[in-house]
Amino acid sequence: MIPLTYRLRDRVRLTQSEGSWRAVCDLPLSVLRVNEAAARLLSRTRHTASVTQLAAALALDEERTLRLCEYFRGKGLLDVGIDPAADVTPRVSVIVPAKDRASELAECLAAVFAVDYPREAFEVLVVDDGSTDDTAAVAGRFPCRVLVNPQTRGQSFARNLAATRASGEILAFIDSDCVADPGWLRQLVPFFAWELVVAVGGLVTGFSSASALDRYEEASSSLNMGRRLLLALDEAGTFYVPTCNLLVRREDYLAAGGIRDEMRVGEDVDLCWRLRARGGAMVYAPVGAVSHKHRDRLGAMLRRRTQYGTSEARLQVLHKDKRPTLPITPLPLLTFVALTISLMVRDARLAPLACLPLVCDATRRGVHLRREGIRMPARRVALASLRGHLSYVYFLQFRLVRYHLLALVGAGFVLPALWPVAGFAALYASAVDYSTRRPRLGYPAFLVYYVLEHSAYQVGVALGCLRQRTVRPYRLSFRAAAVGRARPARSRRPSSTVGVGQTTV
Repeated sequence: MIPLTYRLRDRVRLTQSEGSWRAVCDLPLSVLRVNEAAARLLSRTRHTASVTQLAAALALDEERTLRLCEYFRGKGLLDVGIDPAADVTPRVSVIVPAKDRASELAECLAAVFAVDYPREAFEVLVVDDGSTDDTAAVAGRFPCRVLVNPQTRGQSFARNLAATRASGEILAFIDSDCVADPGWLRQLVPFFAWELVVAVGGLVTGFSSASALDRYEEASSSLNMGRRLLLALDEAGTFYVPTCNLLVRREDYLAAGGIRDEMRVGEDVDLCWRLRARGGAMVYAPVGAVSHKHRDRLGAMLRRRTQYGTSEARLQVLHKDKRPTLPITPLPLLTFVALTISLMVRDARLAPLACLPLVCDATRRGVHLRREGIRMPARRVALASLRGHLSYVYFLQFRLVRYHLLALVGAGFVLPALWPVAGFAALYASAVDYSTRRPRLGYPAFLVYYVLEHSAYQVGVALGCLRQRTVRPYRLSFRAAAVGRARPARSRRPSSTVGVGQTTV
């Protein structure tokens, strides 16, 4: 059973003309020719329908149905939700590594033992990783198994040790500085009713919001994967979930070799990529939350971001197929180039050049719509084109800020024309992230933390490259945007009669 539901978005409509079906979405602008079977699938999602219901109605297997639904979701036609009908309670082993966390461990364990899950169906293992305080004694006050490392071996070693001693079918990892919500296990475990799933990650929120830094971390922590459900159905891509809120099948975890003991940062990314390489699916669901006690001092936060950055080179060496990819969409790319040139020459009169690719794109879209016999106001077509160009510009500006901001600023002392480019990149990327993440602090404070965070991260990336003697994190692979005929991802099972025709916009 795949515990997901799908619903047709409000902006989507199905049209039929001369026996041909089209799915039309206003924003993002998308027009797909679909056959009658695909039209039936989309029609059944006008009201929320589960994958199980859709598969039965269309006489398809659930995996094929899911991949079709995910294809349409990727085109902006469907929204996804969690099927509340799924109710499974396999035995779960909760694993908590801890070192010198006596003051925080008690709160963590109290929350774990208060979760809404059958008490007889889960156990708790605490690994005291060479603590010098009362961590082991605190753990002993709870009905859990306490494993003690005489000397500090690291969180990865601690998690692997507990995994070998666990009796549960599912391993549930949580950090000692996290506090689980009551629905933590109840909301995440049902995904394992889907046999293909090997790991599930849940929402990570901030424990405190007292300071401006707390509120920045609440919205921008790298542990927070967002409010959108994410699926990884194969090994392509770089999707992962952090180990502070990760559930994984014990059999698959051990078969993959567990977490690399020698890795202190980036170990969760490496584990997820290896699990996916074995053919399993991975889910991130914005439920089953744990509250993380983020570092509440700026220096500590920046040091941690630097440490995260150092892991990129190591990960790239271990997983050469995970090279960063830059999609090439010619007209939005021309918009970015025109903006960059106008900033470098500091001539505002050149800025309108950036509008020319946008006008061309809107015109092209309008022509396609007319050929398809679809009426749509020119204003709406222009808005869709503008949205696409701004999104692409954000993607490139964020890449500059994430990896090259300090280099641009430094190079500006030799070529001052680069300073406006660096400044605009920081302002544009931060403004977009501020508007989408909606942190509970003012934009000026957000901008300061944003620039400092990304600067610290790129210092870490550079240090990691020096240690690994590689520049792989800076090397991009280029991918042309898909045009012409578009197909959903292939299933490993036999194909069905549900199909998609040409992407016209």
